[in-house]
Amino acid sequence: MQPDVVCISPVRNELGESLYWDIGAEVLYWIDAWKAVVHAYEPATGDMRQTDFAAALGGRPIGSIARREGGGMISGVRGGFYQLDLETGEARLIAEAETDRPAANRLNDGKCDRAGRFWCASINTDHHTASAALWRLDAGSEPLLMENGLIGGNGIAWSPDDRSMYLADTLAGVVWKYDFDAASGLIANRRPFISVGAAEGAPDGATVDANGCYWTALFRGGAVAQFDPDGRLMRRVGLPVSNPTMCAFGGPDLDILYITSATRFLDETQLGAQPLSGRVLAIRGLGVRGLPEPKFDP
Repeated sequence: MQPDVVCISPVRNELGESLYWDIGAEVLYWIDAWKAVVHAYEPATGDMRQTDFAAALGGRPIGSIARREGGGMISGVRGGFYQLDLETGEARLIAEAETDRPAANRLNDGKCDRAGRFWCASINTDHHTASAALWRLDAGSEPLLMENGLIGGNGIAWSPDDRSMYLADTLAGVVWKYDFDAASGLIANRRPFISVGAAEGAPDGATVDANGCYWTALFRGGAVAQFDPDGRLMRRVGLPVSNPTMCAFGGPDLDILYITSATRFLDETQLGAQPLSGRVLAIRGLGVRGLPEPKFDP
């Protein structure tokens, strides 16, 4: 069966990011990373809605989101971590982060591990300076610095057995693999997992399937790619957009790969040739399933 790629959202994002499938509610969430809006889509009903946090966040864009066990969302925002209320549009600061770093820094890709800790990598938006970092937020604690010296932290994911963690530096074209201790939340033994040439695209947001394969959106590469647990390319699925940004499994059986994309960095000619750029796509028929996304445990 050939994979079937369809558009599921009429919303055209400047920089769609941070897909999150809530398996209990069967709702897909994502953001536009240059705005302060959280989008929600219910495939069963077709209902689509959004919550604007611009006023609550002083216009600062949201970099990543995940659901909270107690309701609402945890988010990484320029300057810190916030709790977001999807019903009221209110935001509450949980902890500051990176206030002493360059003004071009902002929190970017974020995911929860299976112990309920929120991991968030930052990016320097000048796309050159290695001032970004990886942070871990435990409930009731200040953010912990886990890795330093990144340009554009991205692609956070864990192996199904929780023994490995992945982290991409999109702007360096590399994905790192770490030994991961699920009990303590510590990472060690960083080594290269994937190196992607500029002509192939840059490894952006990512996820891991139930077989332990790493899937990444190839920004400027017009594709998503599947790598086995040893980092070998298994397949590359072409997309009708050149700038996919993030992929995540969803659907009742976790067998649909959802993908966000961007219009940012495309000129008018490219935008005209790619009418689906900036929209959310869905791939069915891949023959693999994902894993449930954990929630932040406050």
